[in-house]
Amino acid sequence: MGVAGVSKFFGEVRAEARKVVWPERKETMQATLMVVVMVLFLSLFLWIVDSGFSALVKLVI
Repeated sequence: MGVAGVSKFFGEVRAEARKVVWPERKETMQATLMVVVMVLFLSLFLWIVDSGFSALVKLVI
């Protein structure tokens, strides 16, 4: 890939970057809130499962 190829590549990258539609602030906040809620839910679920397995192992030992 020569200089012309590299130049063409970056020109195409710039053209594609101009097509990007960034989300509005409201959409970003909603997506962030959804991620935080899912992380909390999954953390709680895994904590409960871990506690259950821990209790089960203590019964076996």
